[in-house]
Amino acid sequence: MPHTLVPLPSPPRPGHVPEVCLVAGDAAAAVKVAPLAAAMRARKRVRPVLLACGDQARAAAEVLSGFGLAIDVLVELARDGQPTTCAAAQLLTGLDHAFADRPPDAVVVQGDSATAFSAAMAAFWRQVPVVHLDAGVRSFDLTAPFPQEGHRRLIAQVSSLHLAATPDASANLAQESHGGPKVVTVGSTAVDAGFDALDRYVRHNDERVQAVENAVVAGEVRLALVVLDEARVPDERAAQVLHGIADLVLACPDLEVVLPVARGALRHLAYDMLGRLVRVTITDPLPQPELVCLLSVSAAVVTDSATLAEQAPSFGVPALVLGGEPGTWSEPPALGHPWTAGPDRAAIARIAEKLVLTHVERRCATPTDNPFGDGFAAVRCEQAVQWLLGLRDRPSEFAPRP
Repeated sequence: MPHTLVPLPSPPRPGHVPEVCLVAGDAAAAVKVAPLAAAMRARKRVRPVLLACGDQARAAAEVLSGFGLAIDVLVELARDGQPTTCAAAQLLTGLDHAFADRPPDAVVVQGDSATAFSAAMAAFWRQVPVVHLDAGVRSFDLTAPFPQEGHRRLIAQVSSLHLAATPDASANLAQESHGGPKVVTVGSTAVDAGFDALDRYVRHNDERVQAVENAVVAGEVRLALVVLDEARVPDERAAQVLHGIADLVLACPDLEVVLPVARGALRHLAYDMLGRLVRVTITDPLPQPELVCLLSVSAAVVTDSATLAEQAPSFGVPALVLGGEPGTWSEPPALGHPWTAGPDRAAIARIAEKLVLTHVERRCATPTDNPFGDGFAAVRCEQAVQWLLGLRDRPSEFAPRP
């Protein structure tokens, strides 16, 4: 079979429990890796080894600890302003040493970050099977997003097992001749993480946020959750986004906005542009249980996070995902999928207002299935890794209902 180091599943050595290294390079990757690690620990057929690496390794470790998971290996990266190429070389060296010190039977990488690409290459050069979580995501444009689209395609070339979240992602892989049994449609582990986080929710640490949630639950106001990452939203684009949020608040008298954002340039800009609006609450980044709880009671979510966009349909919440060029926007291709818009003030305000105003109508309708997952993606992923290592039959696949 092409594109694989492991042509067919082969049984492990007698008495040997395979170790599978799960790599998380940032908080977003940690959210998606955590359910798989938990499933492996529960089943005990393979031993998960959690590796946090890169300049955001500490953030990944913090997220994993929220799921009750401790990292086993830490590969930190001190960038100190060095070029991306130098940082990547340093990361490759650290990962290679980690895989040499504790040789894994397989390495799981998630997404399309430089960390995921580096880990995949380090494993490939040591002839360790690579498992790609969230495989098959494509824009079909190597320049957008850059360099993530290139990372996606290159990781696919060295992967022995492709875990695609949706049938569309599997179809994208098929177009690149990655087909057959080594492509498994599993659903998104972000959905699993969302349900798990909601189960762990107790209350909000910020009393202002708790007051907003109480008012939403009482039916007194509606909520728009706005979640932005400064690394993905440059200042000039952030200004357009925040202008659109301000216009949204002014257009909807019963709307509250909660904006969790890290301390930095984006937070200063948010205070400058939204701080005088009484129905906007700017707070520190929220732990997963608090964030998912707010999402579950929102009228709409405006975000640049694919994770939130995949979790939102489970709670009947429409999403507006920010990305692309200014002035561009598009409607969802199917029910449960997000709207998309570039950093354009008018488009963001108009689409978000449309989503918020249809909230009551949606709540009265029959809930629809989440096209991105059913909460059992981690189980399928764990079973697929077992199958790759010769421990069981190939699992059944995720198929969203039309």
